[in-house]
Amino acid sequence: MLARLLLVLLLLAPVAASAADEEAPYLFDLMGQPAYLAAWKGMLAGETVPPWVESFTKTQNATSAPAKSVPVGGQPYTLGWICKPHDCGDNQLYVLFTPEARQAWGLLISPGDKRTWLGRPDPAIQAAILSGVQ
Repeated sequence: MLARLLLVLLLLAPVAASAADEEAPYLFDLMGQPAYLAAWKGMLAGETVPPWVESFTKTQNATSAPAKSVPVGGQPYTLGWICKPHDCGDNQLYVLFTPEARQAWGLLISPGDKRTWLGRPDPAIQAAILSGVQ
């Protein structure tokens, strides 16, 4: 009996290790997927953003943290975050994507704690984004 238990544990160990090694994607990882990039560009259409955000659109170069799942209306939305390299304090952008990245909204934090909503989020989307603000 003990031998069977040990055999099962040995067989399951690689599965548990690989699941633990999986990491959430970063915003720059998501930008490599056409749907996320299209939602990002849709969010920024007609918006005035600082040069570091425009640069990220082209280069995907920014300081970032892993994206996380945020529930909105019972659905898992994806919340990503970036900041201006070497100047994160008052230069941050939180972006919330719908499932399958059909749409995106953002909260841009600029110097002086100025907050600008991108993509015209409704109050529920704003609350979901604010739940992830650090």
